Amino acid sequence: MTHPSDPGQSQPPGASGRPYGPPPPAPSPPQQAQPPSYQQPGPVPGPRPDQGQPRMTGPQQTWTPPPRQQGIVAALLDANFDTLVTPKLIKFWYILALLLISVQCVAFLLLGLRIATWDNFWAWGVIMAVASPFVWLFELLMVRILMEAVMVRFKGVEYLHVIKDKI
Repeated sequence: MTHPSDPGQSQPPGASGRPYGPPPPAPSPPQQAQPPSYQQPGPVPGPRPDQGQPRMTGPQQTWTPPPRQQGIVAALLDANFDTLVTPKLIKFWYILALLLISVQCVAFLLLGLRIATWDNFWAWGVIMAVASPFVWLFELLMVRILMEAVMVRFKGVEYLHVIKDKI
């Protein structure tokens, strides 16, 4: 509301017969309601149109070639660390660990059987022979947990790359 003594106001408000404030809005015509079964269109299923094409990234929109699979030797020589070597080698390391644990436990079993033939220490030999499968299982479980922890970390990075590429 303005004061009647303000410059530019020739007559007080309400003197022209209109109430204070702007005129009321004109009534709008009634709108038809949409049927309840109407659904907004969603994304079209199927491959993205830019899938397999070179990507444009960053604020300056520089061209980045799509990632390509490299061999182990090429990945080892990659100084930018764009290709990860560990996921490629983890299967080899797991099989090697399985073989080494098995050889160690067979040697533990054979040593236990040999000690069991001695006169004074036969009980220790029996304990070693009976414990060797449990030692094998425990060691294999520990190696598996370690390898899975490493792979979970690398899979997480892989999934983050996929999410980043979708945005």
